[in-house]
Amino acid sequence: MASVSFRVPDEVKAQMEEHDEVNWSAVLRDHIKEELQSLESRNIAHAVATSERLSSAIDTDEVATTNTAAQIREFRDTRYSEKRS
Repeated sequence: MASVSFRVPDEVKAQMEEHDEVNWSAVLRDHIKEELQSLESRNIAHAVATSERLSSAIDTDEVATTNTAAQIREFRDTRYSEKRS
């Protein structure tokens, strides 16, 4: 397990020391995990919202009559040729 150190104001440290029954490392670990889960949830929510927004902009009639494989190949060729330059 990795170690992480951080600083708190002296007053906070003094208050923490008054409560030696609390495992402050565990409290911080749990809070960090919760924050990471919240961040990941926001990323997923953003991805879903973006996907829905993009999906609603698709003209299904145009897609039905378009050779999408050719468009994908053209996009990839353009993208990769720009990276090589």
